[in-house]
Amino acid sequence: MRTLKYRIKPSFHALDIELTFMPSRTGPMALHLPIWRPGRYQVQHFAKNIATVTCSDAPVVKSDLSSWTVDILELKPITVSYRYHAEQPDAGGSWVDDSMVYINFVNCLLFPHRGENRACEVEVMLPPAGFSPTEEHAFAGALPAKITPAGGYEISCALRTYGNKFRAKSYRELVDSPFLAAPQIHTHAWKTHGVKFYLQGLGPKTHFSDRLLKAYQKFVAYQLDYMGEFPVREYRFMLWICPKPFYHGVEHTKSTMMVMGPEDRDSYEDLIGLGSHELYHVWNVATIRPKALLPYNYTKAVIFDTGWIVEGITTYLGDWFLWASGVVNAEEYVNLLAGNLKLHFERDGASKQSLIESSIDLWLDGYGSALPGKRVSIYFKGALVALGLDLLIRRKFQHAKSLRDVMLLMQERYGRLKNGYTRQEFYALVEEVYEESLSEFWTRWVESSEPLQGEIAALLEGVGLRFESEGILTISDSLRLQAFGASQ
Repeated sequence: MRTLKYRIKPSFHALDIELTFMPSRTGPMALHLPIWRPGRYQVQHFAKNIATVTCSDAPVVKSDLSSWTVDILELKPITVSYRYHAEQPDAGGSWVDDSMVYINFVNCLLFPHRGENRACEVEVMLPPAGFSPTEEHAFAGALPAKITPAGGYEISCALRTYGNKFRAKSYRELVDSPFLAAPQIHTHAWKTHGVKFYLQGLGPKTHFSDRLLKAYQKFVAYQLDYMGEFPVREYRFMLWICPKPFYHGVEHTKSTMMVMGPEDRDSYEDLIGLGSHELYHVWNVATIRPKALLPYNYTKAVIFDTGWIVEGITTYLGDWFLWASGVVNAEEYVNLLAGNLKLHFERDGASKQSLIESSIDLWLDGYGSALPGKRVSIYFKGALVALGLDLLIRRKFQHAKSLRDVMLLMQERYGRLKNGYTRQEFYALVEEVYEESLSEFWTRWVESSEPLQGEIAALLEGVGLRFESEGILTISDSLRLQAFGASQ
């Protein structure tokens, strides 16, 4: 029995978890909990949400910040048990209350040492709908994975279902597949290029409008045309419209989880931008991955200097796809672009670090504030670099080439072949597309903290945009701008 079998019983703000499996050998064996999750490049130490771990046949000793050791005396199935406190109500956490169960398995599921590639089976024992904190232990039986709202829960999860169980080919696939359950989940489904897509979520029905669905269908179809292929056969946009002000999304290979709030505001513009961004991550990081992230090592900080490629290109193209696909018009796109430029130049324009340094220091500082004037955003300055590359390539080849050629070649050489890339390999690939050295560009735009207002203004003028200051971007030539937004 090589399969890792998890049994999860949600209760108010908690998950009671049992892991049963056959050890591969006798002697001391380590059990690990991930210290970070893909999509957020900082140490988070999810083990802080576990008080103690017990085992059916042997004592368990805490041996590291996020590891426990069990002494295996004989080769027979063992069961370890623990409670995980699920009180992180964002797209990357786990949360249980009387209205929903949201589980990011990467937060809470232990795995045996070197067990990341073992097959997994998960059974979630859902509580009765509308349970209260005082009833947290009152339920015992497992519920079917798909039931009517009147009888209990509907579920959104990319994992394969077998009765009331979910199966994954590996622990890696399991922790890349968040689980959402609630008495009612709004669902829209459609097919594009043979791929089935779902828009599923919780919150007031008015947020799940025909207007939003049509926008998603447009940018989904455009992105699939742009890249020419899609790495998976089904994909879910999972959405929670929460009561508090919020904006957060996390990418996964077969899904994304997005949290938006509060419930009483029109979140359409944020939802189309976030959805487009997270979808492109299916290629740019879930498939086309920096070498350090292939495969993911969940037990240590994984330092890499190309976070600006992962997030910057995705931020830039995520907005551009909305325009190119007809979801927003030219003026609306210019406002989106101006907003990103303003965020960089006003907040980080005088920061001392290069993009390389800031990619690394995310692991040190996290995503909150760092020392004043220290770090630049891999999202917004990264998007500035992506814009600069796109405009340079377009200018040289009169729009016959663009950043698309770079990403198609990245997919061919690194995504499709499951090879990780380095910064130097990315440089070389871009220069191959550009047919010329870009060493001065890399030195100034990526490897230094030199101001870039003049350079970006000159490039934008070439596509009919006047960059007057950090926050003001106007259209100077609509015909040239139209060429920038047209499909190749």
